[in-house]
Amino acid sequence: MNARQRQSVFDFNSGLRYKLRLIRDGWKIVSALHDRNFVMTFKQQLRFSLPIFSLIFGLLPVNAAPVIESFSPPYASVGELVVISGSGFASGAVVKFNEVQDTTAFVGSSVNINAHVPPGATTGPVTVKVGSSTAISGTDFKVIGPGPYIDNFSPNSGDSGTSVTITGAHFTAPLQTITVMFNGVMGQINGGGSDTLLVYPPNGVTTGPITVTIPNLGTYTSVSNFYVAPVITGFSPVSGRTGTNVVIKGVNFTGATAVKFNGLPATYFVTNNTTIGAIVPEGATRGPIRVETPAANVAITSSNFLVQPTVFGFAPGFGPVGSSITVTGANFNVGTTTVKFGGVSAAAPTSVTANSLVVKVPAGATNAPITVTTADGSHTSSQIFYVPPMILNFTPTNSAPGTTIQINGANFVGATDVSFNGTPAAAFNVTNNTTIGAIVPVGVHTGPISVTTPAGTTNSDQFFYGVPIIDSFTPTHGLPGTNVTVLGDNFQGVTSVKFNGTSAAFSTVDNGTLNAIVPTNAATGPISITGPAGTTSSASSFVLDYTSDLGVTIAAPESVLLSGLFTYVITITNNGPFIAPNVTLTNTLPGTVSLRSASTTQGTLATGANPVTGNLGDIPPMATATVTLTVTPQITGEITDIATASSGYADPVSTNNTAQATTTVYVVPVLSIQKSSTNAVQISWSVSLSDFTLQFSDDLSSTNNWTDDPTQPQFVGDQKVVTETLNDTARFYRLKR
Repeated sequence: MNARQRQSVFDFNSGLRYKLRLIRDGWKIVSALHDRNFVMTFKQQLRFSLPIFSLIFGLLPVNAAPVIESFSPPYASVGELVVISGSGFASGAVVKFNEVQDTTAFVGSSVNINAHVPPGATTGPVTVKVGSSTAISGTDFKVIGPGPYIDNFSPNSGDSGTSVTITGAHFTAPLQTITVMFNGVMGQINGGGSDTLLVYPPNGVTTGPITVTIPNLGTYTSVSNFYVAPVITGFSPVSGRTGTNVVIKGVNFTGATAVKFNGLPATYFVTNNTTIGAIVPEGATRGPIRVETPAANVAITSSNFLVQPTVFGFAPGFGPVGSSITVTGANFNVGTTTVKFGGVSAAAPTSVTANSLVVKVPAGATNAPITVTTADGSHTSSQIFYVPPMILNFTPTNSAPGTTIQINGANFVGATDVSFNGTPAAAFNVTNNTTIGAIVPVGVHTGPISVTTPAGTTNSDQFFYGVPIIDSFTPTHGLPGTNVTVLGDNFQGVTSVKFNGTSAAFSTVDNGTLNAIVPTNAATGPISITGPAGTTSSASSFVLDYTSDLGVTIAAPESVLLSGLFTYVITITNNGPFIAPNVTLTNTLPGTVSLRSASTTQGTLATGANPVTGNLGDIPPMATATVTLTVTPQITGEITDIATASSGYADPVSTNNTAQATTTVYVVPVLSIQKSSTNAVQISWSVSLSDFTLQFSDDLSSTNNWTDDPTQPQFVGDQKVVTETLNDTARFYRLKR
């Protein structure tokens, strides 16, 4: 069998599977597959000798894809031998250590290669390239230094009495020159060879790496630790609840695999070999803390970690004294459980489990968190339990919109609304659980103040008073005794109702309605209402239906001489039945007289002009007022004086409110008789004596013998003239008015 045939045989032994077909001219290769069994299929059974078989393989491909199955040792330093095992290796194969080629590689066969770690190589995969195919190792080859190297040690945990076998490389120095340290403390070597050391850990060994030092070769520290059983010496704090950070002190904590609170795994972090930080897990209960490491033994605290109670919430969130509240949380059932509402202790819970309890709201409870206390500690809820609010008083009890009042009471924390008889406050501020400052709103209505919290709404017993408001009243007029209904707002608490200043009896129907009785002697004018917040008056007047039946008369002479004085006596009479208020007099004098004097029995007169006016004040029923005016006439003839009176009330009989008096002014009635001829006389008198008649008499002994002279007078200048014929009888003449 020639070299080519041998190579074919090697290829066959390495696992090529060929499929052949018998044809007329000979054998034809159908396919080649990787397999360690060689199979040929023929159309008929044939016998052939090894030379023929070798001949067939001489026709097959020489090179198959290389495969790296392993390499030994798995680590070495530069220049050291490494045997690569696999298949498909062929001469000319290129071997690389992490991309650095080994030029000394020797292909011993298709299944192994002898190689050496090339200079410059680093830890990484080994590759073998045959032709155009490359095989890559499934694991990295470790390139180590020339000094000692620790690959592994067993067992990985123990104490000073444990025999530890360290495997590695370059342990070729005399044992007495080699130093092995366990976490910095020297151990005792008990034997070994170039790749093995047998060592006992030192007394007091702690968890940490193993270090091998060989003089002139160097030091190597293991990647992994030798674990010693952990020991807990203490923890802080000694109590807490879910989420609490607990610092655990001790030794040999490096590499810890678990921390448990009474068996419940916790989140933890190893600070160093002597310290672990752990977070109390949800659901933890009172019990020891346990630390587990790769060492065979675990560490358990000698005392328990106390898990304090935790309040998650409660329901309902509000309620009156005596109502039952269910509090939910954790760790409620350790020892005696007590509950406080703020600083007020409640009676013992009616039921307690680990996760809930039922308790009744105690007397004196206020808006505050709930605190649960057990033998392991206390916890206060983050939310507030609300007790129904209560208003004790407020001050001031009335004020203008925009001002601030102080409301005093209890359980105000969490207040959501403050209203004045239904009108929301302009703003409010909860000073504390017993005090609220509220700003009086515009349009405030007299009534109670209300405060609303999550526990409900309460109303004050007293009223906050707004200034009374009068919108209207009916009827708008009447006499004393009339019932008047006033409509408006803020009538609660009214203390006074007046009709133009005269107090009236009244009754409040509701905040917007008030009934009042028109008082005796009330006068027309506005209605005023006074309440605790102030006084308001109606825009319009209530009219009193009083009447003043005034009568006016003038006393004056029917006639007067031109040169004399005379008086006008004006009498104003109130014929009832009510007082006549604010009586005024207007007297128009004749334009031909001069006023000499004036007087009045009441009031005042203004005489500087004509007409003369008088403000006579009030005249009671059936009473009179008298004004006297003294004048001097300036010319003769009829003169008329006119007087008019009125009062503040309507007059049912206005026809007698005005009176007038006419007076005739004349000169002195003088007759002038003179002889006009031998048998006639002329009798004359002044034309101004127009209302005088000429009379004559033949006998003066009797006053009844006067007869009107039938002769019509003639007007001569300013004289009336009658001419009479003389006879033997004596005749007497006179002027008669």
